[in-house]
Amino acid sequence: MQVDIQRQLSIAIENQPGRLGQVGRLLAGRNIHIRAFSVIDNVEQGMVRLVTDNPTATREALTGAGLPVVEAEVVVLEMTDGVGNLATVGEALAKADINIEYAYASTAERGRPAMLILKTAYPAATRDALAQTQELS
Repeated sequence: MQVDIQRQLSIAIENQPGRLGQVGRLLAGRNIHIRAFSVIDNVEQGMVRLVTDNPTATREALTGAGLPVVEAEVVVLEMTDGVGNLATVGEALAKADINIEYAYASTAERGRPAMLILKTAYPAATRDALAQTQELS
């Protein structure tokens, strides 16, 4: 298991066919690897949250394309996918009195690496609480 604090970049884009693909192509054109993403729809726009291998280049690419970017610290937990991991994470953070504001994940086949992205009010405390959890590998 590995747990780190990383930069997440969020953008609002029009909720139209092809718009997410344009963002993906923009980042691919700069050789930026998207490690995880989430898209949440609204009535007229979508909120795209990204964790990439180069947040600085990502911000420059997005702002250069005229997209307003909001940055936040998130906790990225890389662990082997397995039954009960969500329960373990939730219980560890409850014990530390830390609320999860939102989360998204990459999944993998059982036994392969997966990544969980957590947004909390206290990233460092979240990282520390999860780092002490022995049940996650």
